[in-house]
Amino acid sequence: MAELVAVFLFIGVVAYAVLGGADFGAGFWDLIAGGAKRGREPRHLIDVSLAPVWEANHTWLIYCLVVLWTGFPSAFAAITTTLYIPLVLALLGIVLRGAGFAFRKATVRTEEQRLYGAAFALSSILTPYCFGAVAGGLASGRVPTAGNGDAISSWVNPSSILGGILAVLACSYLAATYLTVEALHRDDQKLYRYYRDRAMAAGAVTGAVSIAGIFVLQADSPRLFDRLSGPALPLVVLAAVGGLVGLALLWARRTVGTRVAAAGAVALVVIGWGVAQTPYLLGTHLSITEAAAPNAALAVVVGVAIVAGLLIVPSLVLLFRLSGRGVVGVGERPFRGGVTEGERGGGAKDDRGAGVGLTKGDRSPGAKADRTAVPLDPTAVQGRPHRWVPYALCAGAVTATAVAGARATRPDARWYRELNTPDWQPPPWAFGAVWTPLYASIAVAGGRALNVARGPQRKALAGEFAANLALNAGWSNLFFRLRSPLAGLAGTLLLDASNIRLLTRVARTDRKAAVILLPYAAWCAYATCLNASIVARNHEPRHRGPSKS
Repeated sequence: MAELVAVFLFIGVVAYAVLGGADFGAGFWDLIAGGAKRGREPRHLIDVSLAPVWEANHTWLIYCLVVLWTGFPSAFAAITTTLYIPLVLALLGIVLRGAGFAFRKATVRTEEQRLYGAAFALSSILTPYCFGAVAGGLASGRVPTAGNGDAISSWVNPSSILGGILAVLACSYLAATYLTVEALHRDDQKLYRYYRDRAMAAGAVTGAVSIAGIFVLQADSPRLFDRLSGPALPLVVLAAVGGLVGLALLWARRTVGTRVAAAGAVALVVIGWGVAQTPYLLGTHLSITEAAAPNAALAVVVGVAIVAGLLIVPSLVLLFRLSGRGVVGVGERPFRGGVTEGERGGGAKDDRGAGVGLTKGDRSPGAKADRTAVPLDPTAVQGRPHRWVPYALCAGAVTATAVAGARATRPDARWYRELNTPDWQPPPWAFGAVWTPLYASIAVAGGRALNVARGPQRKALAGEFAANLALNAGWSNLFFRLRSPLAGLAGTLLLDASNIRLLTRVARTDRKAAVILLPYAAWCAYATCLNASIVARNHEPRHRGPSKS
């Protein structure tokens, strides 16, 4: 159970690094964009890209703090009583950054805008540096188990300095990549070249510092160096490959997969750091099991994390999709176009009342020639379906399925532990770590497909999803409540058949939704093989102990 909670904690760390890191990196490019006139368009792209999502990304930081506090209280106490200076500076930077970003957009005087802009930009560098320094202090083992370690040397040391610099550079690379793709979506060639060059430079510098950092870690954090060059080496290599692929896609003017490659490279670096620290929470001491809270508390943390993931992840996905389409954001943002004439010159103030984007009917071949923002037709808006309703319904249904299955599942039951299981069965904690994103993918795919479907097709699709979720929850009852691997095998075979039907029906409606469901179907097929192997190894269909034959 402790390992499962640690996995949930690290999922939040990776999500914050990939999503919040891009926000911090945008502040770096805001800082070096130049004077008011030269930096106006690059800063405007940052504003319209960041405004709808920057607060939502901090959800992951709150999630990480809560899981660490409740799941590993002794580690939380040790970290906060030793590394309180960089943590306070990071939190202060988040507050100043948010205030600067908000007030800069609300003020009119140039002097005030410069002041708030400087607060936003400098805080965007301070915060990731402090978080990177905290990671370096943890990885190098400078946080004592009892806490109250040296308040200065714990985060002012070679490993922490390297971690802080790499955090700032990685955030800058992510932000430049995301902004390059955004400029391509807007058909703004000037901003595309501007941010593409900066993304290439940030990627190259990040790679160079990473190579130089090898020697720093070898001298200052030998255990971390040994683990990174051992078990975590494949992740480090994949991260380098992902970074190179991202840069190649940027140069080739590709929007599909570019952000995924960049985010994957950063995520793999963070995951590699986590693997290198395993099984310790404090780098070289205090293992995960030693720092864990009682099992009752850990079970509550797991349940809350699963429910929160099923509710929050689809909401964030919807927010990012709406932001990418220009449905939410600042008022003068055009939809899939370049900067408006009012935004480029003196007419900006007069265009403040413009609508958020072009209607679907205006997206003709000739629309690219006129990139002024056209207000949405109110009648068209009223006639649109509530696109969030299917996502909410699917998230609720998936949450109910997850809760029902979790209540029936008893991996710590004696009869289950005495079963003869194959060597390739994953550890118990891995199932929760896998099912959480799979359940989220079901909710996202269901919301997409139901939004596209209409009339009888939507009803049939909803029925197919409901039947599939019922079979999903039913397997746990068949296997664990009946204590019958054979009944579980029958249930998972029915679930596989339902997955095939569901994939076929969803593919006719929305191919992307079908692609999202593929990992779920693949995992269910793997579970069927595992269940069949357990049946073959345990001869009694209603097995209550090890086979006597």
